[in-house]
Amino acid sequence: MFETAEAEERGFNAREIAAVINSIPAEERMARTEILAAVNGEHGSNSPETRDAIASTLKYMEMRAVDAREDRERADRESEVRSIAERTGGLAMPISGKGFREDADEWRGLLPSLTEYRALISEGVPGDGGYTVPDQISTKYIDALKANSSFLRGLPAESLIPFSSDTLSVPQLVSSTGADYAAEGQAIPAGQMVWGEVKFTAKKIGEIQWASTEVLEDSALDLRRIIADNLLRDASLKFDADAFTGSGANPIKGVVSQGITTTLGAGKVTVTYDDLADAVARIEATNGRPSVVWASTDMAAALRKEKANGSGIYQGGQPTDSPATTAWGLPILVSSFLAAKTVVVADASRIVVGVRRNAQVKISEDARFDVDQVGFKLTMRMAGVSLAEPASVQIVKAAVS
Repeated sequence: MFETAEAEERGFNAREIAAVINSIPAEERMARTEILAAVNGEHGSNSPETRDAIASTLKYMEMRAVDAREDRERADRESEVRSIAERTGGLAMPISGKGFREDADEWRGLLPSLTEYRALISEGVPGDGGYTVPDQISTKYIDALKANSSFLRGLPAESLIPFSSDTLSVPQLVSSTGADYAAEGQAIPAGQMVWGEVKFTAKKIGEIQWASTEVLEDSALDLRRIIADNLLRDASLKFDADAFTGSGANPIKGVVSQGITTTLGAGKVTVTYDDLADAVARIEATNGRPSVVWASTDMAAALRKEKANGSGIYQGGQPTDSPATTAWGLPILVSSFLAAKTVVVADASRIVVGVRRNAQVKISEDARFDVDQVGFKLTMRMAGVSLAEPASVQIVKAAVS
């Protein structure tokens, strides 16, 4: 074995050699054998060949030790940045196939500059009041909007159709005929389908609110979140107004102007559960599947107060129970945008709403820089409401008197 005393006699510092050897991974320590062989070999310890061999081996070992240390540091940086990227929804990830050892600066590019950071924090989920979320995460925006919209809450997710141009074209089956009996060996009759389309142009809904920096700093409430939530509520109310009752003069045409309306006879001043049963049957007669009831404020109250004939017992349950929220198994959603004495029964799967740009809140601290105010802006672009066929939406109106 290469002892310390022997190494010092031959002009080598064995402690230094041992320190270098012990600083590298275990698989590299076999190089110790090469050093010992060179020292004890036929050329002796003082020959140029021996010194060159030792120097070369030590240099290689030092380089390997440095590489191992850098690999560990890179792995730590990679783990940290990946964790940040996951928490932010994958806002930025390396797009090339290179690893850390090929391009150590690639992950550094994930950290935004000051300008990029300002741009990132200006956009967010409405409910979060300005936290960074990519525009691509549409479901969060739609979920937040649906929570505030009586109309959208009644629709299944597949009824909300994203599109990428200024116009949404919805194919519509106008008529289908031709099915008949066919005798054995005879030709099957040819049917005929007539298709049309409904086109909608994206319409923008927007609002801006301002708040002073002092109010945002001093308030005990989370005003940023509150302002963003209020903007979203205002936008959803504006959309609801046209989605229910919009006509040709409105940017968005509503379901009431597209469905089939039934007005009750004189003296029937409220819509009853029996009237809803009739509307359900009319939808089922066209192979529809009724899924939702929308009611004006007065008719929703009337349904809850309807009593069984001659018994004085409420049809919707006792006053001490929770208010009735269903009729014939269908959810009842209340909207102040439906005209008085109006109830809508619909197969919501036959209703289509175009979403050009999801609702989003952007925040600016620069627009009113001179007065130190922060601006909160909400915008969204919707593209109308379309029915597959008028019979899928049944509007029931009570008599005036």
